[in-house]
Amino acid sequence: MRNKQMLFLLFLVLFLSLLVGFTMKPVVAEAAPKYTFWFVSHIGPADPNMKWLTKAIEDFEKRYPEVSVKYVAPEQFSVKEQLEYLETAIAAKPDGLIVPITDPTALEDTLKRAIDAGIPVIASNIEDPRKPPEKIPYLTYVGGDEYQTGYKLGERLLKEITPKHVLIAIPHVGHIGAEMRAKGMTDAVTTVGAKVEKLAIGDEASHAIEALTAYLMGNPDVDAIFTTAMLASTWIYSVMEDLHRTDIKLIGVDESPCSLEGVIAGKMLATHSQGFYLQGYLPLEWLYFYLEYGFVPPPTILVGPIIIDKSNAESFKKLALSVFGQKTYDELILW
Repeated sequence: MRNKQMLFLLFLVLFLSLLVGFTMKPVVAEAAPKYTFWFVSHIGPADPNMKWLTKAIEDFEKRYPEVSVKYVAPEQFSVKEQLEYLETAIAAKPDGLIVPITDPTALEDTLKRAIDAGIPVIASNIEDPRKPPEKIPYLTYVGGDEYQTGYKLGERLLKEITPKHVLIAIPHVGHIGAEMRAKGMTDAVTTVGAKVEKLAIGDEASHAIEALTAYLMGNPDVDAIFTTAMLASTWIYSVMEDLHRTDIKLIGVDESPCSLEGVIAGKMLATHSQGFYLQGYLPLEWLYFYLEYGFVPPPTILVGPIIIDKSNAESFKKLALSVFGQKTYDELILW
């Protein structure tokens, strides 16, 4: 009897130990990342283009799990807030920084301090257009040529019409990339004698619509409008409709769902791709190669512009759908 009791107790202990083993998860400490990179952007949640960058970061972290990436940006475009985020990033002592150079003068002292402290910096999306020694000494620039963006879109406009009066609507005042796009467009269309004027419309829809309405009512000869930022396209078109001026050729930027559907629907003549996904992925990979293997990138890595019009908009739509998914894509059409 006693032997049976002992055997029962042994089986009970064995059963309980197995039960505990199945129900309790082992506590495993997560390994600290080998490298931490900060992406201090100006493209925040209010801008659909942020999705291209965050998707690229997700894909990078899957391929390089030993790297942690922190993406930060203001809700709305603000060089001041971007600079504040940059100070926070530097204080965290990252292994690398990725920064769009929205305002070279405003950012240069802070970035030079980071570079002097041994933090490698890569410019993405917007470069410092100045020449050395004024140019910020980052490792490389990954992005489009913003002057060529404006110029190539201007050339596309000239294939459609010989414009008399081109309005350049600039939402992000102080954005060096926007100014370079405006200069490119100006240089392209003035070759045929077109009048060109810039209008600062701001980032807020009601103010932009008011400014655009007043301008177009006072300048009935405007036959083309170029906006340097994607979100303004729908505001501009609504004014064109209200004033019965849908004959105006509207040109936008970026391969967002809004821009692509505008071209497909015939509301916009053209837009462009600046390789947003690559602007998120390639800087991260080059930082990794630089730290891990000592590879130094070329000074400039251009991933745009590519002009998008009716001839290729559907192909870019397929690409955008693969990044955004159907539901999010539809939500971002905005027209």
